Amino acid sequence: MSTLPGSRLRRAFLLWLALSGGWTLLPYALRAQSSELPPRHATLVDLTGAVGPTLTYASAAAWRLWGLDTGGRFQVGAGLRASHFFTDSYDVDRQAGPGAATLRVLSPRLYALNAAFHLRARVAGPVRLGFNLDAAGLSFGPERSTTASGGQVEPTRGNLLLGGRRDRGSLNSEFYLALALPRGLQVRAGWSHIVTGHQREATTYQRFHDLAALGVSYSLP
Repeated sequence: MSTLPGSRLRRAFLLWLALSGGWTLLPYALRAQSSELPPRHATLVDLTGAVGPTLTYASAAAWRLWGLDTGGRFQVGAGLRASHFFTDSYDVDRQAGPGAATLRVLSPRLYALNAAFHLRARVAGPVRLGFNLDAAGLSFGPERSTTASGGQVEPTRGNLLLGGRRDRGSLNSEFYLALALPRGLQVRAGWSHIVTGHQREATTYQRFHDLAALGVSYSLP
């Protein structure tokens, strides 16, 4: 059966109306969708701590992260981290210079302020994976006694990331999983790899530590 001309005209008019309406509403839909995307960049402050068999530490950091994509799924940045390392005692290995191969440091207390790098990625919904790493800075703290010949050691003053046993001073790094909460809060659980450095005269000593860590972050508006 043939279609009446009036019916064809009505269908053509309805199709034109739907298409024109869709094109009219498309910019508003895209704008609404983009408004729901998380911010591309972020400014964070965080607190982290860990208690382990060889070391206890607490740190506070501030970060500025820049998004590599529109929605900020991948972010890289930099910041400053202040760390306090302490424990009852631990053994340190000679890194460079003359002297005993191993010393036991009694009641070490070290404070470090380092510039650091940070990267993170949103893996699903509110869940992110991240990594941060101290690069360079300064350490200070009181002299501490050792069990070898009644000598004392002090924190290695300059901190510098050189890789592995070549690292100088006290440096902190963290690999973490973060869960975003309302009001800009995030809780984090991760793994910290830390080196603490001491020196006595021309000899430097160091100790590496691996600790499970917990933290909380806040994203500034």
